[in-house]
Amino acid sequence: MESMSKEEMQRFLMIEAQRGSTEMEAYRNLMEILGIEFPSDQKQKVS
Repeated sequence: MESMSKEEMQRFLMIEAQRGSTEMEAYRNLMEILGIEFPSDQKQKVS
């Protein structure tokens, strides 16, 4: 997997903003590119 620098991530978010994406949409798109996900409620529960 290839990593993105801070500058590349910022550039991606700026392009998303120019496209009219909301902040949340842009973050989700960036997370998808990075291969990370926010934990769901089910995963956060501790037994």
